[in-house]
Amino acid sequence: MEPIDLHILAISGPEPVFDEVMTDFLRNTRDEFVARCAQGGLLEHASLGLREPWLWRLTFHTRGLIRGGDGEVQPVERHVVAVRFLPDYLRHVNKFQTLALLEPREVFHPNLKPPAICLNIEPGMSLLEIAESLHRLFSWQLRQLAENDAFNPDACAWGRAHLDELPTDKRRLFGRAVDFQLEEIA
Repeated sequence: MEPIDLHILAISGPEPVFDEVMTDFLRNTRDEFVARCAQGGLLEHASLGLREPWLWRLTFHTRGLIRGGDGEVQPVERHVVAVRFLPDYLRHVNKFQTLALLEPREVFHPNLKPPAICLNIEPGMSLLEIAESLHRLFSWQLRQLAENDAFNPDACAWGRAHLDELPTDKRRLFGRAVDFQLEEIA
């Protein structure tokens, strides 16, 4: 087990007891997610639940941005998120209880202020849907560019000034890249 996994377990509390419906949801969302991850891509994962797959570490290799110690905006290709499904997840979602950004701490994005992630999550969203939304968020495909409704007003202003550089990563989250070579036929 990685040290960050121990940290996730420590901040998440004891494993809840789930009813039969929620247990089925957790197992089904795990199966769908693991099958998609088997296709390769930009995501590593670990299920940290002891009895049920309610707690996850997702490590994205999505290109996003950080603000370095020198104040310069620079690329980063590692984002680590804890995802926690609580017993009432199919009826009610609190995004700040469900998601926690653990790395990088210096992330530069209007919707991110570690550990908080401002991302719309609806009750019953699968782990796969959450992962795809996080990938779009980290790559600036999803972003808030109005300072009055953002965690980081400087990132909003930067995003508006650099629209031609967004998204920062156009790769797909799942699947392998295919390199096509076109040849002229004589």
